[in-house]
Amino acid sequence: MSALDKKIKHFVIMRFFSFDDPKYPHDIYDTDFLANQLVLAKNNALSSLDNQTNKNFDIVFILNVKFFDNPKYEFILTELQNGTALPVKFIKNAEQPRLVKEAMADYDFVIQSRMDLDDFVYKDAVAETHAKADECVDLLSYGYCKGYIYTYGELYPQYKTWEELGHLSILQSLILKSSFARNLPFMGAYGHNHGRVKTVIQEFLEKNGIAFAERMFQQNISDRAYIYFRHENSHWQLTQRGTSQIKIPDHPPIMNITKEQLAAEFGFHYELKSIK
Repeated sequence: MSALDKKIKHFVIMRFFSFDDPKYPHDIYDTDFLANQLVLAKNNALSSLDNQTNKNFDIVFILNVKFFDNPKYEFILTELQNGTALPVKFIKNAEQPRLVKEAMADYDFVIQSRMDLDDFVYKDAVAETHAKADECVDLLSYGYCKGYIYTYGELYPQYKTWEELGHLSILQSLILKSSFARNLPFMGAYGHNHGRVKTVIQEFLEKNGIAFAERMFQQNISDRAYIYFRHENSHWQLTQRGTSQIKIPDHPPIMNITKEQLAAEFGFHYELKSIK
């Protein structure tokens, strides 16, 4: 039975300031700040997801619990819903297990992919991930290690394998065969270091008396599959680096691609200094 014959439920899961982090210097409850982040989400991740060749997936936003309770935050749900033609769900963090477990009752495979609201993925990524269900015996962690970094108006190449243990978080996917996973504890797309996901899966399976097999983890190291959008309000930048000053890659920017290609492949429409 090929991927075309399998019943697949795919959730692309994004967090929209779903938790408080005292190290993050911005007030995530300020409506002006949030409005600016909504523009970023629509121009970046939603633009890229609308550009997918396979649109058989739901976008799931994990929102801060306070955004559900206060009417002044209703604009967040409205703007995100209106920012795409794709199906959109809004959940609290604690609702992830129920969402996935309920899908397992009706589908042969359930795919959870993680993505940040400011990033881009290439147009065939969802189609490719669905096809990987053919190679999923019980569980498969699949993702990308080769792409681009965009920062300060330039595009740079990136290639990183995390010692062959992980992927970049942009559409890092966990493919679960429902008959295998429905009786196990919940395992989600978040809650672990994306660069060490192979180790996480090994430990999870061993804890539940199941042997890990190498076929349960794959890295795509061939395709330039993403654009990692580096900007000065990035949560990772400000909490891990402690500064808004972004480190410029130590190699020259990409020049052998056109803006038309980037728009077609990624839904990317930002200006670039070195590309005509």
